[in-house]
Amino acid sequence: MTTTDRSKGDAGGDRDRTIDAALERVRTEPRAHWLAVLVVVPIGLLLAWLHWLGLVVAGALVGFISPTVWHGLAGALGFGVLVLVAFAIGLGDSAWRILEMTPAVYVTVASALGLPALGALFRGVV
Repeated sequence: MTTTDRSKGDAGGDRDRTIDAALERVRTEPRAHWLAVLVVVPIGLLLAWLHWLGLVVAGALVGFISPTVWHGLAGALGFGVLVLVAFAIGLGDSAWRILEMTPAVYVTVASALGLPALGALFRGVV
């Protein structure tokens, strides 16, 4: 191994330690955590607006910045409620008619709450 290869390896190790330290800070310091939440939630809403798989990714992002798996699940459920509120606001006056469509509403609510929770379980892997 040449000195250039070693320096590249050391730089990668430094980068990993920096990422780990930043992630630990986001998970433990309340101010850094709320700042990360303010960044992750709009990104998650945008991803969920583009495709339903964005709900899973958004849940994973919320879980990833959470200190524990349980906090990640709670955050993902909160995100799911936020998605349902945004969906209802987006419907406007027709929201009441949508609520009368009982089977379809069950799928909508279940996916808005379940898919982010599924993504938040990623926190248990990391």
